[in-house]
Amino acid sequence: MIATITREKRKEQIIEIIKKWGIISIKDLAKELKLSTVTIRKDIRELEREGLISRYWGGVSIKEGQSKELTFDEKIVINLAEKQAIAQKAITLVGPNDTIGISAGTTAYEFAKLLYQFPNVQVVTYGLNIAYLIARIGGKVVVPGGFLRDNSYALVGEDTVSFFKKVFIDKCFMGVDGIDIDGGITDVNMAEATVNRAMIEASKKLIVIADHTKIGERKLVPIAPLERVDVLITDSLADKEQLEIFKKKGIKVLIGEVV
Repeated sequence: MIATITREKRKEQIIEIIKKWGIISIKDLAKELKLSTVTIRKDIRELEREGLISRYWGGVSIKEGQSKELTFDEKIVINLAEKQAIAQKAITLVGPNDTIGISAGTTAYEFAKLLYQFPNVQVVTYGLNIAYLIARIGGKVVVPGGFLRDNSYALVGEDTVSFFKKVFIDKCFMGVDGIDIDGGITDVNMAEATVNRAMIEASKKLIVIADHTKIGERKLVPIAPLERVDVLITDSLADKEQLEIFKKKGIKVLIGEVV
């Protein structure tokens, strides 16, 4: 029985469950393991002392690298011209009655700014700032529940993942931290990668939007293999040899010209 297993084994199971969801509440952890929240909290405190997990308000996630993650507001000004060029190219793939998914992130935010041209498009996003932007320009937007990551304004967790099992998306526009021949598309954050995988599963077409600094990069957490990518949109500073390899893999590559 799960209730009689050793504490160390139980802690291993807790880690596996957190890895699966990215971030999860204490209550849901207790439900998964059929234990009291009191017992789970004791294990969580131990795992936190061991440096294996991080606690949020009401939830926990795997502790990631010690290097400081830049905030959305810090990232938004980096390679801005490239991101805007990618957004201009990406908007040409939107149809007037599409249901589109948009990931969190700065390139996705620049893309979302252009959706005022398509008032009948239905947007599904877990980026809270992107949802607010779409609402401000009079668009239709649906958001899941979940925990809010301060650094990226992304909603993450079990509720966010479960939401994407209930929707259908025509085209998913996804920003990533890396796209690599062997590693596929990857992210630096486990919780967001988990949500991105769920969004991809709900989507008919996957369009990756990534500036030249992401090309050939492989980050910590895999999102999806390269074969799942239908279109890659990058900027004109991207390595041409890398892009040719992507094309040979069957990916349509579009280039946004940086002015």
